[in-house]
Amino acid sequence: MPVQLTESLEDYLEAIAELIAVEGHAHTKEIAEKLDVKMPSVTGALRQLEKLKYIVYNTHYPVQLTPEGKAVADEVIRRHRVLKSFFSDILGLPLATASETACRLEHVVDEDTIRRFVLFSEAIGSRADARELQTYLTEAMAHLDDAELRKLRVLSSLEPGTRCRVAKFGRNLSGRAPAEIAVGDELTVEGISLDHSRFRVSAGGKMLELPVAVAENLYVVRSGE
Repeated sequence: MPVQLTESLEDYLEAIAELIAVEGHAHTKEIAEKLDVKMPSVTGALRQLEKLKYIVYNTHYPVQLTPEGKAVADEVIRRHRVLKSFFSDILGLPLATASETACRLEHVVDEDTIRRFVLFSEAIGSRADARELQTYLTEAMAHLDDAELRKLRVLSSLEPGTRCRVAKFGRNLSGRAPAEIAVGDELTVEGISLDHSRFRVSAGGKMLELPVAVAENLYVVRSGE
């Protein structure tokens, strides 16, 4: 961007571009309604943008974007779209919340970060080797909406010496849940193997070794919670 714009002025360019795309024009009143601001504020912002050569502004005609203004607007809109998709599709936030959060961040996230957001989002959303992670995230995020379910932890997240009770088996364990453990069993976390492939727990006086993939999908409640 040739000139460092304020977040507010970037919002104006974004609004103008969106109005032109949808309505075919962007009148001052329409901009005010879209941004929910007073007309004097719109007039002041448009005069600033005109001075910076990002728009063509005449009080009797719709506002037009210059090539420089369109480039800035397109970039802000693209960042908003990427961030909104990440917050909605990956983090599972409601669309309104995802859009509001994207609005707050789209002005401060640099291009390198945006590229990484895209790469991460596409990998989580489309790669076959991410299916189990998708299942886990869907399940774990659903827990956030319930006070009782928020107490659940996966076994692999607990420190050695922690005592806990088995609450449920994650969907990733469907058909391959460990026969030695049942819902309601009391466990004590003993540690993890040196190669980090197996998780050690004690249950009913017996020492058990669980594959880490099992411990990552075994939901428990810490004793005392």
